[in-house]
Amino acid sequence: MDYTLPNHWSLAEERLSLLGAAYDPGSIALAQHLGVSAGWRCLEAGAGGGSFARWLCTVALPGGRVLAVDADPRHLTDLPDLGGETVRMDLVTDPLPAGAFDFVHTRFVLLHIAERQVVMERLARALAPGGVLVLEEGDGLGVLGEMPGAFGEVWRAFARSTETAGASQSWARTLPTRLAALGLVDIRADADIPFFRGGSPMARMWSLTWAQAHEALVAHGVPRETIAVAQRELDDEQRWLYAPPTVRVCARAPR
Repeated sequence: MDYTLPNHWSLAEERLSLLGAAYDPGSIALAQHLGVSAGWRCLEAGAGGGSFARWLCTVALPGGRVLAVDADPRHLTDLPDLGGETVRMDLVTDPLPAGAFDFVHTRFVLLHIAERQVVMERLARALAPGGVLVLEEGDGLGVLGEMPGAFGEVWRAFARSTETAGASQSWARTLPTRLAALGLVDIRADADIPFFRGGSPMARMWSLTWAQAHEALVAHGVPRETIAVAQRELDDEQRWLYAPPTVRVCARAPR
């Protein structure tokens, strides 16, 4: 399995931490709404920096289970101290236990995996009867042609570069239909567009993303100066920017 923003980059831990700070509140609010609590058996697929898995440990344990899997779990070494489990796993090829989890979650992972349909089907099979699958994915819906300034120019090039590597910036909007085709029920979906100020943690996260993807962006024709201008925009505390929509879909396995 190839991932377009691998965890072994020198500043990946900071980028993942900022991503968690920006997006954990929405993930946590949804999990709380779904009733995740002590005793729930939870799978965090593509756990990345591990912030959401750490939160799951605080609510599902004791009595439940928190399994965090990632192709590169180097940022998850503290989870066993919290009562969680960490496993190095290729979501495309390594086996997942079927019917074993009450709550399965992944965030900003599947859109980067060329075999995303296969992984989604495997995550659905991991649900126990009545278990809930939550997928949170980015999508270029409605903003690909609208983002202004150098930030928008770089983001569009970034989208093209990830798709060259096998990602999809339009797959997330099809998730409700795909989950229904798998036989899941009680499907709910929404999307939001995050607005953020320059100099904020989310702005820093995007600046680090451009740094990590720098050579791929240059290879797709983005001048280095344009990337630098975009990063200056992200540093400008007087500027407001917005990120691509986050599509959140939850569905339940039949009982």
